[in-house]
Amino acid sequence: MKILYTKTIYRDGQYVAFPTLAKLPDGRVLCAFRHAPERQATHGAATHVDPAAKDVLIISTDGGKTFDPTLHTILDDEMSEQDPCINVLSDGRIVVTYFRWALCPTGEGPARWGADAFASFGRTLWGQYDCYPDGASYSISDDGGESFRHFPALRMEGVPEGAGVRGSIVELPTGELLLPFYGAMRPGELSRAGLVISHDRGESWEYYATMAFDPACQKSFLEPGIYRTPSGRLVGLYRTQTDFRAPGVRFDDTYLNLHISVSEDGGKTFGPVREVEGLWGSSPFNTLPLRDGRVLLTYGYRRPPYGIRARVCDAELEHIAEAEEIILRDDAPNGDLGYTGAVQLDDGTALVAYYICGQDGIRTIDVTALA
Repeated sequence: MKILYTKTIYRDGQYVAFPTLAKLPDGRVLCAFRHAPERQATHGAATHVDPAAKDVLIISTDGGKTFDPTLHTILDDEMSEQDPCINVLSDGRIVVTYFRWALCPTGEGPARWGADAFASFGRTLWGQYDCYPDGASYSISDDGGESFRHFPALRMEGVPEGAGVRGSIVELPTGELLLPFYGAMRPGELSRAGLVISHDRGESWEYYATMAFDPACQKSFLEPGIYRTPSGRLVGLYRTQTDFRAPGVRFDDTYLNLHISVSEDGGKTFGPVREVEGLWGSSPFNTLPLRDGRVLLTYGYRRPPYGIRARVCDAELEHIAEAEEIILRDDAPNGDLGYTGAVQLDDGTALVAYYICGQDGIRTIDVTALA
C-alpha cells in the first residue's frame, strides 16, 4: 500500500489523544477521542489523567474526506475519561467502550482505595489529586450517535477492579460480542489480558476467558486487540512491557516486541503467548481487515525516529514478522503519539487515525490515507 496523504482532522490547542474510527451504515465516519485541557504551561508537563478529560467524537459526512470540528460529547462526568473505542455492530448499534480514573484530594487515596492497592495502582496528580483506575465501562447509541446510554463499570469475578479497555469489539457469527480488557487482579501482579462476552448486543457482559498472563510477573500484557480470522481463529495482540514500576527502571526501556496468543475455540481458551520478533511497538496494535483479504496492522513507534508505522499482513496473521514495515510518519518530536484506529472507506482507501505531538508541543488528531 502507498501513502496518499496525511492531514490533521482536529486541533484546538488542547490535549487530544487516543482516537478510533468507525463507519456507520449511512456512510458517515465517526472519530472518537479523549479531549482534555492542555496543561503544559501551568503544570510543566502533559498527563494522561485529568479531572476535566472527556470522551468526544467528530463526524465526517463526506465519506471520511473531511471532518466537522464540532465536538459531540460521549461522556463527561466527575472522572477522568479515557480511550473511547467506537464500535459499530452489524445492525448499526454503536457501542463505545472506555475506562476512567477516579480522583480525590491528595492524601485521601490510601484510605479510600486501600494502602496496598493505591501504592500499586494509584498515583498523585500535580500534588492536588490522588487518582485510581475505576474500571472499564461502555455507552450505547441506537440513533447514530445522537445520544448515548451510559452503563456502570464492569464489576465481576475474573475482571480486575480497575480494568482498562482499548481494543475493538469482535462480533461473532452467532451475534455474541467479545470485548478484550486488561489490568492486574491484585497488588504484586502484572497486567493480564482477558475477554468478557455479551449475549444481548452489549447491554450486559460476563467474564469469558483469560487471553494472556505471566504468573512469573516478568511481562505485563496491556491494551489488547483482538482479530477474528477468516478461518474463525481469534488472535490477541498485546502491547507488552516488563515491570515499569520496578525501582530504578526507566519507563521507556520496558517496552517489548508485539506478543500474540491464539484461540482455536471461539475465545474460550488461548494458547501460549509468543513474541513476534522484530516488531517493536509502544502503543496498542490495531487490525483492520481489508476487502482484498489482507489485514492492515498499525501502531505507534515511541523511539527515534518517533512516528506511526504499519504492516500489511496475511488474513490469518500467521506471517506478521515477514510483512514489510511501512513508515507512515517519522517526524514527531517525542513519543507522545500513537493509539491508531483505522477504517476502510467506500473507495477502498484505508484511513488511519492517531494522535501525534507537533513541533510546537500541541497534540492533534491526524489521519494518513493508504491505497
